Amino acid sequence: MPKSRLRGGAKAHRKRVQERNNRLRGLQRRAQEEYQAAMMSQIESLKAQMSGETENTEEVTSEEQPLNIKL
Repeated sequence: MPKSRLRGGAKAHRKRVQERNNRLRGLQRRAQEEYQAAMMSQIESLKAQMSGETENTEEVTSEEQPLNIKL
């Protein structure tokens, strides 16, 4: 008797395929979530870095002379 007849037929095959597909979808979803979390943390660190570089550290004084324009 061939091996294929010993493995349960079409119903068992569909069940095995469905289990395999579910397992692969789960793995793919977990990998996507990990990738997304890593990208978000990278983006947040870059935002913090860029925010620190563009921070205005100059003091603004109100003692500056206004412009006197004569027409």
